[in-house]
Amino acid sequence: MADPTNAAEVSLPWGSLPAEQFLIRNWDPASSLAPDEQRRTLIRAFLAMENVPTEWCAKANNSNISRVPTESEVQSILAPWRPLSLRKVAAYIWQDRPEGVIILRTYYGNEDEAAAKFEEWLDREMGICGFNYEEDNWWRILDDREYFNLPDDEWHRVFDVVPELVGRSGRPRLPIAEMLAEARDMADYSRSVHPDIIDENYYSSLSQTNILEDLVLDEAQECWLAIANRDSFESEDENKIDRFRLLMLDGHGSIVKESDIWPEEIPVLVNTPERGQFRDSRWWMHGVVGPRYKHDGDIGSVLFAAIRNISSRSPVTGDS
Repeated sequence: MADPTNAAEVSLPWGSLPAEQFLIRNWDPASSLAPDEQRRTLIRAFLAMENVPTEWCAKANNSNISRVPTESEVQSILAPWRPLSLRKVAAYIWQDRPEGVIILRTYYGNEDEAAAKFEEWLDREMGICGFNYEEDNWWRILDDREYFNLPDDEWHRVFDVVPELVGRSGRPRLPIAEMLAEARDMADYSRSVHPDIIDENYYSSLSQTNILEDLVLDEAQECWLAIANRDSFESEDENKIDRFRLLMLDGHGSIVKESDIWPEEIPVLVNTPERGQFRDSRWWMHGVVGPRYKHDGDIGSVLFAAIRNISSRSPVTGDS
């Protein structure tokens, strides 16, 4: 049997991914933490980084590995972390940033029945509107009992195994000044064309109908995650509609907004940005703002204050 830790047996050289670079650069052999716990702690620190160096991603660095791990580091730090199949998924998502919705299954009770139901949902999703994503299932469907059998409120532990779901090399995980300035310009333009849809206290308040807030949230979200959890599989309500929990996440993995989605709606969601319809969709308009993005949340309060402090460049609205 081939040795999965042998570099010759791994299509993507060890150390090619930023998360792997972070692990080997920050690993403490003398730590009192168990290896799994230290790995989990470091990965969460990686997710907290605001900027991931471009050179840490081999593909973005002309195939050069910033720091090549030693054989000992591969054996003790990287190889035990996750199976090569999930590493392949992580690499594809981080390096290629494919468009679409990642589907995460976190419930594995009533195994045979649940597996059949999950398969039925995927068939319904792929069958709607003539779409067929089966060739992409290897990366967009995370279905592994060993790694993703999680309580509904611990879905975020998926990042302990695949932190590459969010973030990009060389790009801030949250909107920066230039992005907020563009959002401000768009809001000012919308206000000048459709003053009736904007709250009259446009710059001083942040109501649900305030387009400035809406654009900031839209700028912050970068990943869609549909979760098939216990609530998706189990219900005493015979009339319950099959649905996944839909999370719109920022670059750190925090919830910007959340909604729900039927399996057959997923192809429709995927195509809404191309049609310029996403912010008019029910998932966005009726989505619930995540705790950290509320007006008093630690992220929302900072971003909303920052965009209010950007001077308007619109000749129609003037400065606030």
